[in-house]
Amino acid sequence: MKSFVRFIVYSNIFVAFCVLGLSISSEILLDTANYKLSQFVFFATLFTYNFQRIVRLSKTRGHARKDWFNKNKLAVFSLIVISAIMSGYSFFDFKTNTQFLIVFSGVISVLYPFGLREIPFSKIFIISLVWTISTMLLLVLENNIPFDSNILFHLLSRFLFIFSITIPFDIRDLKFDDKKLKTIPIIIGESRAKLLAVLALLIAEALYVIQYWLNQILLQHLIGIIILFLITSFVIMKSSEKKSDFYYSICVESMSLLLYLILGISTLML
Repeated sequence: MKSFVRFIVYSNIFVAFCVLGLSISSEILLDTANYKLSQFVFFATLFTYNFQRIVRLSKTRGHARKDWFNKNKLAVFSLIVISAIMSGYSFFDFKTNTQFLIVFSGVISVLYPFGLREIPFSKIFIISLVWTISTMLLLVLENNIPFDSNILFHLLSRFLFIFSITIPFDIRDLKFDDKKLKTIPIIIGESRAKLLAVLALLIAEALYVIQYWLNQILLQHLIGIIILFLITSFVIMKSSEKKSDFYYSICVESMSLLLYLILGISTLML
């Protein structure tokens, strides 16, 4: 079981499912669906994360993931090839505007391990931007959803949610990241970084309350989101540099999947 969990996490299959969960959550919130886009998001995430991991691990020493990768190169490269084929196949079925946005976020993702992440303060904003594009904005464009205040609030809230759950990963990486990276925990410290993450969740929650007041989201969804944010805040506050990698890769990462599960359950209550 331990080996299986390690494979799912280290091969980035789990994070791909988490991004898929966020993408499907957007379908629930926006009352629309696009299965081909969800499929693309899953395989594109699987490709991007494994590609980035290979580049980053080649520059790292004494990392548990590097030892695992050296023993499972065939499996990882197989996943890269399969995910590249599957995402590439879906890409040509999308509208031109969607394709342009995919290329834009794809270029950022590819350049990320080649120095883009080393630009001071850029790391967390790049991740939050790309995840927001992948899990919501692509759906808005592909399904021709009018860009109004409702969509703007959803995008801002999604960005803030991803921002908040990314900060714990920066805390985890304190022992690996170069101080020149100037990540939020390096600049303001671990405790203040966690408070900033919770503050981001509170702002996102306030935006959802405004949306409910404007009749843009359902009460069941608002209650579900508030419950999810409370759980996420607890998980964030419990994070520390001393926690194991699996705490972040499973507990923190799974908040994205939990959002989908909570929204799905709240929808069934309608």
